[in-house]
Amino acid sequence: MKSAITAAVLVGMAASFAHAQSAPIEFRMAASDANLAGCRGLDAELSRVHSVTLQGDTALLKLAGGYSEPLKQMTPGVYASVFTLSGVRLDVVANSVSSPRTLVLTDKNRGCRWNATAK
Repeated sequence: MKSAITAAVLVGMAASFAHAQSAPIEFRMAASDANLAGCRGLDAELSRVHSVTLQGDTALLKLAGGYSEPLKQMTPGVYASVFTLSGVRLDVVANSVSSPRTLVLTDKNRGCRWNATAK
């Protein structure tokens, strides 16, 4: 009887973990105070709510404007990619294991940075 209860508990835990992985993590970006005036062009676009959905060893970043970007797992729970938004090359890192969970976008050419913690 004990083994049946233990098995049921383990199955329930696995199912809830699988569900938690597919639930989107929502972020609202904010520009870094250190950003120069040239960085402000993306502020309006990035200040909306965006989401990251974990998918095993990958993740999917969905920006508020409908753009989606696949992210690769760099270390367990940390996902990254490089993409272009409005002609600006952005490096993105989503950390789902830190507390709080974070999303960081950087334009390394101009030193621009936008940060977010999970809502």
